[in-house]
Amino acid sequence: MQLRMIVATVLLIALDLAAATSARAQSVADADNAMHAMELRMRALVTARKNLQHVESLRQDPEANAARDIADAETSVFSDAVKVFTVGFIVTGIKCPEDLRFTQQQFVLVVKSFVATADTEIARINQNLPAVAATAAHAEAVSIRDLIVDLRDLLKPFAT
Repeated sequence: MQLRMIVATVLLIALDLAAATSARAQSVADADNAMHAMELRMRALVTARKNLQHVESLRQDPEANAARDIADAETSVFSDAVKVFTVGFIVTGIKCPEDLRFTQQQFVLVVKSFVATADTEIARINQNLPAVAATAAHAEAVSIRDLIVDLRDLLKPFAT
């Protein structure tokens, strides 16, 4: 009877260790996939911001001020995305289980910070969007907002 209990306990511990190892591996793979998806969206963000700045560079009116606010919001989000990308890159290269747990915790923290920043800046963009009337500028501003929303939605599951 005691032998069965010991064997059952050993099996449960082995299953628990196997599940923990596979969950970490899945998290690293998820982080790696997120980094690839982030890279594409970050490139698109830079392009949209540059296009918006180019379209509005010669104007000195409230529309230009709104476009600058939108570009500033994008820059703020982009800088937080770089932090997430950097920590995510570190997570994907860690081999030591203790270091991996620590970097995963840091990843969660920077993602939470990113999500908070993105929410704030999306509200700022939405507030300035009606003031951007030029068709090309409005299209770039909407593109910036949509890319930020997409990035936020991509990373939000990692914030838990």
